[in-house]
Amino acid sequence: MNTKKLTLSIVVLFVVADALHYVSGTGLSDTYLTPISSLSKYLALFIIIYITSKSKLKEGIPRSIVNIYRLLMMWNIFTIIYGIFTVRSYWDWKVLFLSSSLFLLVPLAFFLGKNVMLFRQTFFFFIKYVCYYGFLLIPIGFVTNEELYARIVIPISFFIVCIPYLKYKHKLLVLVVASTSVLSILDFRANIIKISVSFLALGTFYLRVVSSKIVYRCAHAFMFLLPIVLLLMAAFGGFNIFEQLQKNEGYTIKTKISETSNLTADTRTFLYVEVFQTMNENGTWLFGGGAVAKYKSIYFTELVTGNMRYGTEVGFLNTLLNSGLIGILLYFLILLVSSYYAIYKSNNNLCKMMGLLIASRWILFFLEELTQFDLNLYFLWLIIGMVSTNKFRSFTDNDLNSFFKFGPLFTKPKTTSLPVSSK
Repeated sequence: MNTKKLTLSIVVLFVVADALHYVSGTGLSDTYLTPISSLSKYLALFIIIYITSKSKLKEGIPRSIVNIYRLLMMWNIFTIIYGIFTVRSYWDWKVLFLSSSLFLLVPLAFFLGKNVMLFRQTFFFFIKYVCYYGFLLIPIGFVTNEELYARIVIPISFFIVCIPYLKYKHKLLVLVVASTSVLSILDFRANIIKISVSFLALGTFYLRVVSSKIVYRCAHAFMFLLPIVLLLMAAFGGFNIFEQLQKNEGYTIKTKISETSNLTADTRTFLYVEVFQTMNENGTWLFGGGAVAKYKSIYFTELVTGNMRYGTEVGFLNTLLNSGLIGILLYFLILLVSSYYAIYKSNNNLCKMMGLLIASRWILFFLEELTQFDLNLYFLWLIIGMVSTNKFRSFTDNDLNSFFKFGPLFTKPKTTSLPVSSK
């Protein structure tokens, strides 16, 4: 099987794994579903590793991104190895092999993203098959898991900013899928935020507000500073943004006939408190507790591990638990530097919009961004890899029109007022 077919098979395996994961999570028997889902994930990982082994990291990637990425992967592997030495039970082994190890290796998808032709094939395969036939999952979701459809098409937030370069039928399909994913489950807050940010980024292309450069750069800095400022204010100033938002009852929606949901409800503060208290007790702030780290909870007490929980619904807290502040710093740097190159060192508007989406993931990292080996993070790392390449950032908007319409591409870099740095 050639590289193209292997790359496309990865998407199929992720769809199967994610669909079975969310269906089995509703109480259905997981006797067969979980093994099939896990097998699909490992097959996808092995294919990613195989393609990665044939690619050279340094080729066409700025040196700063190469160095940060290497440190991140080294630290992730250290976290897995450290976790192996801290295993004490069957559940530790299960979490290690079926969850945390897979998640810590998903950044290998960076190598697939840096091959722009493989990315294009993956992009259109997802549009033609997952987006088109994904509608069949909606009725299944109604009787199993309402998040099913939205979770499977969750990469659509990246596709929205590609609309200016797509054919009319693909533009329409992306818009319909994005709208349907929101309407299918109105209280899936992370999905609403991702799609909203994508449309705001798309607006910078069509509206050309004031000065695009100023908007991009201010938005970029704001998204990286905001979570840090709010976290420090909560820790030292007593200002909790989650509690403040919860006071607004104007965002209460009806999810079912007799059920309502407040989109601004505070479901995160107690998680932060419990994780921070556990890390204080264990002294694991710097290095984390390894790939099977747990935290003590007074809210979740009927677990197979008693009152010890392996993870939360917040990516920041899970990364902190497993990899410590070093893991947080490295993730921050890869998002910051890759989005910086996308916005400051590119010749096309798509890279700049993608840079904003990557930066927005730093905010979502503190709200949700589940640490799973799934379509969401797979496509995030594809995009990070793609915008990190000098080749893709050297494309002009006209080149991208050909790129997304399968037309001829230029073969030599073009000189513009925005040089693409490789340092």
